[in-house]
Amino acid sequence: MENVAEKKYLKKKDYITFSMARFAASAVSGLAQGYLLIFYTAVLGVKPVSVGIMFLISKIFDGVDDPIMGSFIDKTRTRWGKLRPYLIFGAIPFGIITILLFLPINSFGSELKLVYMYVTYLLYGFVGSIVGVPLDGLPAVASPNNDERTKLISISRVVGSIGEQSALVLYSLFAIFMNMKYSYMTMGIIIGLIAPVFMLMGAFSIKERIKPTLDTTKLLDGFKYLFQNKQFGIMIISNLLTFFRNLVSASIIYVVSYIYGNGSLNIAFALPGAVAAMLGMLFAPKLKKKMDAKQLFIFSTIFHSLALLLVFIVGYKVPWIVTSALMFLAMLPVGILNVVPHLMAMDTLDYWEDKTGRRQEGVTFSIISLRGKVSSALKDFVLASFLTYFMFSTPLTTINDHSPWQLEFTQSGIFMLFTIIPAVLNLASIIPMFFYKLSGNRMLDIQKRLQTKRESDSENLLEKLEENSPEVFGSSQEICVDSESSDL
Repeated sequence: MENVAEKKYLKKKDYITFSMARFAASAVSGLAQGYLLIFYTAVLGVKPVSVGIMFLISKIFDGVDDPIMGSFIDKTRTRWGKLRPYLIFGAIPFGIITILLFLPINSFGSELKLVYMYVTYLLYGFVGSIVGVPLDGLPAVASPNNDERTKLISISRVVGSIGEQSALVLYSLFAIFMNMKYSYMTMGIIIGLIAPVFMLMGAFSIKERIKPTLDTTKLLDGFKYLFQNKQFGIMIISNLLTFFRNLVSASIIYVVSYIYGNGSLNIAFALPGAVAAMLGMLFAPKLKKKMDAKQLFIFSTIFHSLALLLVFIVGYKVPWIVTSALMFLAMLPVGILNVVPHLMAMDTLDYWEDKTGRRQEGVTFSIISLRGKVSSALKDFVLASFLTYFMFSTPLTTINDHSPWQLEFTQSGIFMLFTIIPAVLNLASIIPMFFYKLSGNRMLDIQKRLQTKRESDSENLLEKLEENSPEVFGSSQEICVDSESSDL
């Protein structure tokens, strides 16, 4: 019998097409998170505080969708698998909603604008859960080979990081010859049309080779798990507080538009930061050999805050290229911080298996997805609130449809949102880590016990194979779905 851990299941096209699906999802996410707030405030003329409240209410309501969606997925049984149907049938609605988000509804009254914003944004979150949770879960069932799963996740995340910057590239191009209102609408149309195509290519190409277990998850299991696995809960709280660092990327468009007076400089600030973050992701595995996940998280957070403090001290009255270069340094640890939560999640899964004998990957990653949505809502709410406090407004005189003529108090406030405010507040994410116990020798002991248990289980399986090979072969065939039967 060939060892499933050594057998290769994935082909080159699987890595390519799944990464394209991840690119599409990340492109939509990058567009919405990076430009929706300024579209609502600067184009539609809605007050920042109203937008912030809408983001907070909508995202918290929407964030509950993920654990519920995870429960529905675990109960799904089709000839195509339990994940792919949601991605296939949700891809086109996801693209349509993306386009609707950025329609310039300036002719609507103020109340009708808010109604439209709430409806489309709630639909964006709901449909995003329908395609997002299955997309996150597909690597876990695409192959029984752990090395292939790891490779699939790694490649798709790098490509996804590129997808997040696609809106930045488009905006920088359109800002040269197109006014702000139509540049956002055009970005929404382009990404909204491409995203479903890429998602469908990934969904039709990848196969679910691991059959679901007979047990099904109850609807409230996801919420219970958050409180039962205390180490996982601590990790979630800590990572929830990291939303403060997202103020940096969210403030870039305001810095280049209202301090340096040129919206097309957005790419000159954001792209080096994205490259730095990707380099950080590449360095993370090497640093992980020197320190555990907890130490790596604390080190990277402090490094990021100190680098932002340096940018703040230098100030914004220097040439923009100086600020951009310093931000490259500040964004290096962000790539590491994007990887560490997944390392910690794996540790909490091992801890829970060692404690209870159960692994709950689906619940774990659906709650991590929920955390991401709540963090995004908090980031938008805090940003909108600070913009209101710093008296941000959209004056009549504009350059590239962005006015550089804000009050000096407002410009200083925007730069603080870009630097010192996230530098200080992001340190709060370290506090829960003092209660996080899965590090050092304890984690090594857990992994040793699990390894011993798994080796014992393997020996028992071999003994059973010798006694009754037909029975074992029958059960092993239930683990992997035949490639032909999983095709559409």
